[in-house]
Order: sequence, then C-alpha cells, then structure tokens
Amino acid sequence: MDDHDLAKKILVELGGKENIAHFTNCVTRLRVTVKNRTEMDIDNIKQLDGVLSVIDRDSIQIVLGVGKVTKVAKEFETITGIHADSFETDQQDEFNLAKDTHKSYKEKQTTKIQQILQHIGNIFIPLIPGFASSGLILGIANILSSLADAGWISQAVVNSNWFELFHMIGGLLYGSLAVFVGINTSREFKGTPVLGGIAGLLLYAPELSDIGSLNLIGLHLSLQSSLGGLLGVIIASYLFAKIEKQVRKIIPDIFDLLLTPLITLALGSIVTIVVIQPIAGILMDGVTWVLVDVMLKTAGALGGFVLSSTYLPVVTLGVHHGLIPVHLDLIEKTGQTSLLPILSMAGAGQVGAAFAIYFKTKDKRMRKTVASALPIGILGIGEPLIYGVMLPLGRPFITACLGAGFGGAFLTIFDVGAISYGPSGISEIPLIGGNKHFLYILGLLIAYTAGGILTYFFGFKPEMVDKLYNTEKKSASNGLNKSDHKSMTTVTSPLTGALIPLKDVKDNVFAAESIGKGIAIIPTSSYVYAPVNGEVTTVFPTKHALGIIADSGVEIMIHIGLDTVNLKGEYFDVKVREGDKVKQGQLIAEFDPEKIADRGYDLTSPIIITNSAQYASISTVATENISKNDLLLTVQ
Repeated sequence: MDDHDLAKKILVELGGKENIAHFTNCVTRLRVTVKNRTEMDIDNIKQLDGVLSVIDRDSIQIVLGVGKVTKVAKEFETITGIHADSFETDQQDEFNLAKDTHKSYKEKQTTKIQQILQHIGNIFIPLIPGFASSGLILGIANILSSLADAGWISQAVVNSNWFELFHMIGGLLYGSLAVFVGINTSREFKGTPVLGGIAGLLLYAPELSDIGSLNLIGLHLSLQSSLGGLLGVIIASYLFAKIEKQVRKIIPDIFDLLLTPLITLALGSIVTIVVIQPIAGILMDGVTWVLVDVMLKTAGALGGFVLSSTYLPVVTLGVHHGLIPVHLDLIEKTGQTSLLPILSMAGAGQVGAAFAIYFKTKDKRMRKTVASALPIGILGIGEPLIYGVMLPLGRPFITACLGAGFGGAFLTIFDVGAISYGPSGISEIPLIGGNKHFLYILGLLIAYTAGGILTYFFGFKPEMVDKLYNTEKKSASNGLNKSDHKSMTTVTSPLTGALIPLKDVKDNVFAAESIGKGIAIIPTSSYVYAPVNGEVTTVFPTKHALGIIADSGVEIMIHIGLDTVNLKGEYFDVKVREGDKVKQGQLIAEFDPEKIADRGYDLTSPIIITNSAQYASISTVATENISKNDLLLTVQ
C-alpha cells in the first residue's frame, strides 16, 4: 500500500474529510482531531498495512514511523484540502468537540492532566525540527570548542568569524523561542497568532528587570524578565486567546479589527504581569524541584533509575512532549538539562531488548520487524520498536524499561547533561555538555546491555511470538471461528500456469519466505479463482493482491505479478469486496497478462500462506504445470 492509499484509507476510517477538525504530525505520528468520534473506527485503522499503532487521546495519534509519517501527512493534506497545523474555523460552531469526546475520554480514563500535556505537546511538536537542527549545530560547536581546549585543533578555529556565525545560527531559535511558543499556543486555542507572540515577548522583555517593581492598589509587585519561563508564555497566550474570544462577542464588527486586539493586549498584559507570571514561576520552580532537586540531587542514582525506567510508559501515552518546557527552562537557568540524557536511556533500554529478541527468536517475521526498527531506534526514534515489538509482546516492554534504569542511574552519578533539547540515542552525543560525551556513550552501552540481558533471560520467550501472531490474526479476521490446526486444509490453484518454487522468485521478500511459505505460478490465463471456502479479508486498493481466510483458519494471499502495485489498479478487475464470502473455485478477479507484460512487469504470482508459522506442514504438489482448481497446497 503506497502513501496515498494509506492516507486515503485512514481518512475513510476517520469518517471522511468532513469529520476532520485539524491535524498535524510529529516525527513518527499523524495526530488528527475529529469532530465526531462516533464516525471513526480505530480498530480498522490499526489493521491497515503501514500503521504501527493508534493512541486514542484528545487527538487520534496514528503511529506510522519516522519518514513514513511525513509522506502520509502530505498525502493526507492533499486529499483533505486541510493544511497541517490549521483549523477549519468556518465550521467551528457546528460541533462541540468536548461534548462529542467526553464520554469516550471517561471510558478510557483520560485525565485532565493528560489532556493538558497533550496540548503542550501540540504546541512544541511543530518546533521539533528546529530543536533538532539548532541543537546539532550547537552540539558540533560544543565539540569543536572542547577539541580546541584539549589542544587537538587550533584555537584559531573557534576564534574565527565563521565559527561565531555558525554558533549564532545554532542559537537563533532559542533567542526567539518565547515568540514561537506564544504563536503556537494561540493557534492551539484558536486565538490570533500574533497576539500570542506578543505574550511571549512580554514575559521575556528585558525591560521588566529594568523596571524592577510596580505599585498596584497598594500592592508591591516585583518584576523580572523570563520569570515563569515558557510555561508562563503558554498560560499567558492561552489567556490572550480566551480574552479575545470574549471581547469579540461584544465588540461591533465595524470596530473589531481595532478594539478587539487592543483590549486583549491591554487586559491580558496586566493579568499576565500581576497574576500569571508569579504563579507560573512558582509552578515551574516546583516541577524543577521535584524532577531535579528531589529525584536527581537527593535520590541520586536511585532517582535516575526511576526516571529512566518510567519514561517509556510516558511515551506510550503520547504526552512526553509535555516535558519540553522543563528541559528548556533548565537550559536557560543552568546551561544544560540533566533530564534529557537520563530520559533518553529509555530508548536505549529497548534497543538492547530488541537485540535480545532478534538473537533469541527464530520467527522470520519478528526478526524482520526488529531489524527494520533497530537502526532508527539506535538513532533515537523509538516508536517503531515500542509499538511494533515491545508493547505487542508485553513482558519485553517491562525488561526494556528496567534496563534503561541502569543507564539512567549511571548518568545521574556523573551529572551528564545536554546543552540543547534535541534527539536522543546516538544522535544526542553532540549535545552533551561539559566534555562528558564518553560518559554518555557508556550510559548508552550500559542501558543496551542491561536491557538485552534482562530481556534475553527474563523478558522474552520464543513462544510469545506464536501467541502474538495468533492473537493478531484472530483480531484481523474479525473473530472468525478457526478450527484446530491439526486438521488438513487443501488449497486449490487460483490460476492456470507454470509452477515455480518461491526460492526462485525474483523478489527477495517472497524468495526468503518473509511473508510466509507457499509457491508461485506464472499464469497463462487471465482469471483468478478462490482457492478455498472462506472470506475475503483484504482487497488491495491497487487490485493486484487479495487476502482470503479459509473457514479452517488458513490465511492465503494471492499476489498477481511482481511490483504490479505500481500499475495502481490498471489492467485488474476484482469481482469481490472485503468481507465477501467465497466458495472454492469461484471467479474472484480478472487481469490482462499481455498488457501487464508489455509494461515490463514480471507475471510471476506468489500464492502465500501468511500464517505459515501456525502450521506444522505446508506441502506443494510436485508438478511443473497446473490448471485452475487443481490441488496446489496441503496445510496441516
């Protein structure tokens, strides 16, 4: 399924474009807010090829993986006509999102705290590419400065104008961060973005410290620039948005452009300076005190262990971006955040666990899943491992968390910190401050090793994979009653043509039996017939492949030609739909082999038992040619 088809299918299961309020995407997730939750089907989204997982919060978080999500988001934007990060304001009064979702949240025990953290995540997610690029620039500059101090490179390098320019570029985002946060907060709460930006400028204005104090109705107010940090900016921008909405209700349209922003700015600024900034300062100091002073400075290695080992569950809730203001506040006040490297160990623990699973399992599907997710997991993008491996297996998720704790404890002992917010994993190495890059690498290795050992000996058993796929297939087949696998199922040929073994197919995925065991046919006719009595489970949008589950539970994929997905349905005519019952020998599709061959495509058509691992024996007929409805495979 290509990105366009995946986006289209996701949209259908979300209730169509009329049901989309707005959407955005982060590094791995497509985040969609719908108008009416009763119109969507999350279970169907989870079954789509390419979807790793779905998290149901105030927005629907569809986990697609790094790189993939950007492409699907662009297709989603093209199909819906809705720009990412924007709202459909012309219909905002036609539905009440809170009313529609209240019951769902109640059932899922979604707390107000989780919703607040989700809003904070939505504010910072659009800034993550800036954090990543700016952080790496500062990290490279940091490494060059360290090399110069050690005498490994000339001091002239770091004293040059080019180095100063390079360092300045890295710091641009942080110098204007309050403005960006204010603008994004206003967008999140449907205010005017520029007013949110002004709220950010207000809290960080140097003139506040110059003024020093104010008298208000006998109260003596102390003023301080940046008091409350970015948390104060978020609260102030939220207040500006709420004031603006209320003022707009009472101001005549003719004066709206002038008076609404004027009153919003004047009233909001006073409340921000008098109330919000002091309270935000207390709140931010309190959060920092708990996470840093109590958990790290007082509890020491034990606190680091707890923070690292509990962070992965926070990620699964989709609210981990809510900690970004804390990291940035620490960087502003102390020059580094010690929390970021410690929490990054959560990903390292699951990398170690993934290696253990890869070496211990014999299942080709699981090894393929782990192998595809490991490289980006090592780089610091952990969602594919979380949702594709750890959470589905269950116990390895716990041992991965515990393994991460050892890496976090080690970094806590040596007070390893990052000078910028940015990526985790090995990508975080340039961000480490105080010439402690080697200690951070040791922390990664400790977390890898601990997660791997705990998972190999205590967290993973090979039979977990069989149980996992049995459960998934039962769900995917909509609860069809499957008979005992010890009984024999005969699969007849859906095509007429010449037989070739899978190992001779000119496609590595089929030849390696990565999808399952079976056989391939080079067709000499244009008709496709049902190979079993059963139900159609999948009709690919491009019509080149179908999935059928037999009444006995055997799952069969018929794939017409190689790479024919690129034909986008041309020359194919499918006679059935998903959910249709079929009889063995029933005509289910037609295709034009001559035109497909003329376009340069290989007609070799694999017939695969996709749940092969559930059966002890899959045997093929010993003949060179076969006709439709002849015995092809025996499964038991």
